[in-house]
Amino acid sequence: MEIDVIVILISSLIAFAVIIYNPAKTYGVPAALIFIFAGLFIGNGGTIPAFDFPEQTEFVSQFALSIIIFTGGFQTPFSKIKPVLGEGLVISNFGVLLTTGLVGVFVSYVTPLTLIEGLLLGAIISSTDAAATFNILETKKLKLKYNTDKVLEFESATNDPIAMIMTLMFCMILTNQGDGGVSTYILYFFQQLLVGGGVAFGIALLLKQLFKRINFKEENLKPIFLLAMLLVTTIGADLINGNILVASFVLGLMLGNTDFKYRQTSQRFFATISWLAQALMFVILGLQIFPDMLFNAFKFAWLPTLFLFIFARPISVIISYLPFRQPFNKQLFVSWIGIKGATPIVFALVPLTMGVPNAELIFNITVVVVISSMIIHGFSLDIVAKKLKLLE
Repeated sequence: MEIDVIVILISSLIAFAVIIYNPAKTYGVPAALIFIFAGLFIGNGGTIPAFDFPEQTEFVSQFALSIIIFTGGFQTPFSKIKPVLGEGLVISNFGVLLTTGLVGVFVSYVTPLTLIEGLLLGAIISSTDAAATFNILETKKLKLKYNTDKVLEFESATNDPIAMIMTLMFCMILTNQGDGGVSTYILYFFQQLLVGGGVAFGIALLLKQLFKRINFKEENLKPIFLLAMLLVTTIGADLINGNILVASFVLGLMLGNTDFKYRQTSQRFFATISWLAQALMFVILGLQIFPDMLFNAFKFAWLPTLFLFIFARPISVIISYLPFRQPFNKQLFVSWIGIKGATPIVFALVPLTMGVPNAELIFNITVVVVISSMIIHGFSLDIVAKKLKLLE
């Protein structure tokens, strides 16, 4: 497919999705679902030449994801997350590990995937989507008791890095990368976390000092400078084996809680560019999906999907809540509303690009899980909140 045709196609799909987003938003339809279906609507392998560029799609999607996560941190005040910091971090990290293990074991029994391949799938589909969660809560104007909405938003914003690290780690195991045994992968796990966070922390401190000494006389240059520094931070962290999503969130959170000139202008800029990143990422992910392969994979996907929604996610959340004294109806709600978005599909591209066995099956099962989640969790959020008496 020629590059100019690809640009016209993607631009047209984004424009079409933007037009139908407003009426669809009234019914609480996640933006991700609209943009993905816009890409999926064209289909692959029909009259239009197939859009099959997994490596390029992964690169663009991870870049878009880093902007989205940075923006989430940049617009999050410490005062908002402080009351839910403990439970949010436990659910987004320990909960993801538990979900990965439960799904991995189950999948190895009900699909052709091996245990390690099942754990890879579990890691990919364990993360939730911050944009979809916030979008639905905002659209339906839901105010939840016990800071439940803040827990969901914070968990969704912070569980992507751990899921991405485990995805990379299991891909390395399946492709025989790393000769040091278990210790190699444990070291890699902590290296991704610490290096990614450390690089972002150091650059954020440097920028704080820079803002005190340099006066940006042109207001609109400030956000451009921050975007350039985001690229320096994430790519720099990646070059020394740090995690780009950890780096993005830490940098955004620290800068968003720093008082500097033109901060509001920068926040508006990143709010806009984050929407552009979401639209581009969702549409090209939709284009990368082959409908016929998706239908063929459904026979293997429906049991893992049900297991994740009904058993793995609830069990992981409730166990994660054991150290905290929180109402049980809140725990049930958080355990049910684990909305999946484009992030798992982005992670599912990694096995495709690394040549992991059964990568296409893993990718298609992931897509089924994501679409099912956006429909089931998206439309049931307010109903479950009412049933559990969580509405203020």
